[in-house]
Amino acid sequence: MALSRFFARFLWLLLIGITFNLHAANPITTIGDWSDALRDRTNGRVNLSGYINAHYMKHEDMPVFVNRDPNEVLLQIREASIFADISVTDNVLFSTELEASYDFSDKNASGRDERFKGVLNYYYFDFDVGTMRDWDLDGMGSLNVRIGRFLVPFLQYNENKPNFKQSLMSQPFTAWQVVPSNNAAIDFEQYGWSDFGFMFDWSKEFGPGIFNIKGSIINGLGVDGDVLDTSEVTLNSTMMMAMDDGMGMGMGMGMMAVNPTVRVRDGLHNARSEWDDISDSNSDVAYSAKISFAPYAMPLNIGVSWYSGAWDKDADHSLTMTGIHVDFIKPRGHIKGEIVRADIEQTAGINEVEAMGPSGVNTSTGDYTMSASYVEGAYKVWQYGAQKERYVKMVLRFDKVNTNDEASFTPFHRTRQTYGVEWQFLHNIRLRAEHQRHTLEDFDNAPPPFSAAGGGEEITMNMISIIANF
Repeated sequence: MALSRFFARFLWLLLIGITFNLHAANPITTIGDWSDALRDRTNGRVNLSGYINAHYMKHEDMPVFVNRDPNEVLLQIREASIFADISVTDNVLFSTELEASYDFSDKNASGRDERFKGVLNYYYFDFDVGTMRDWDLDGMGSLNVRIGRFLVPFLQYNENKPNFKQSLMSQPFTAWQVVPSNNAAIDFEQYGWSDFGFMFDWSKEFGPGIFNIKGSIINGLGVDGDVLDTSEVTLNSTMMMAMDDGMGMGMGMGMMAVNPTVRVRDGLHNARSEWDDISDSNSDVAYSAKISFAPYAMPLNIGVSWYSGAWDKDADHSLTMTGIHVDFIKPRGHIKGEIVRADIEQTAGINEVEAMGPSGVNTSTGDYTMSASYVEGAYKVWQYGAQKERYVKMVLRFDKVNTNDEASFTPFHRTRQTYGVEWQFLHNIRLRAEHQRHTLEDFDNAPPPFSAAGGGEEITMNMISIIANF
């Protein structure tokens, strides 16, 4: 029944798209013309671009929290972004992105305190060092240096994070749960893992292709508490705990119902800094590097990434991440994927949650490992229009994630299958629909409050989105 309602809404939006296609002028083209006019008036010094997306999202069989029911419908302008690139000189560029979001949903669905939120996701100066120093670029390669807050070079998804560059609105688990590339749609903070620091980008022709190295020195990931995965939720299910009635030792114990508060072990996104932070939880810096190669003979990009830094206030515990990405992209389709592993040092025996709850979810286990992977395939089954710029694309993705390999149960040890269709019905305007099925691993170990709050072994999600860019 839920799936039929989902496709009914999709068909309704499909009808709207056809109506636009046949009768309406394209507003995105008009905005793009304004941007082109500004670029011409400034002799190419100011370049503006952007995109906006809105979505309908509905989950089933998620556990219900005291302050939010994630199974209720989310209706949001998920993200509206303006990208500005300003040429300060011929060799110095200032670049920034203004992101905003608006939530139409009931607060019980999103849990957001404010319907509108806006941030600067990144802001940096880029220096074209090779041209400034008049290098022989063929012999020495090109070199650019960035200073400010920028998207951290780690794997591929983060630096290509705008959703109009993707085939699905939902983020892969590598980007959402482990590498903090994007935030969940429920609570908007900033879409993209950006950090303050210094970055270099060097590229050179090497044999049969282009060799690229990116490296950064940044503040890094960190939290103020004693554990790295600090995210907590209070489940809407009760437990009974014994209470002293105040009459003295052994003089009549009472029972009190409590809502269990648990640490959900949902990955690393809570450890990244806010958009306006230029400091970290400690004085140590972190390092990241990405090495990639793109051969001329095929449309392939393959690379490895590395990150290392202390995450705690005393800089005694380190976080190390390693990853591999592979992108095979042709005009009509693609196959892409990522694998990432995070090794976390942490003192054993710390219980971050004070309220009574299932110990398998609450307590620390000392050092642990997170891992995630995904593979995605897409193909345009129909192309039409004068330049074949309109199309219908089918998409399939498989994800796997485990956010704590030592925990007896965490809801983020799961696999997911995503089936999607994308229809670009006007220039730079497209409609997407996704259906997801999540399977929770180790569900037999789930604590009773999780099931009592409505948490199921199989979670489904349906999403309909419209995306426009200029």
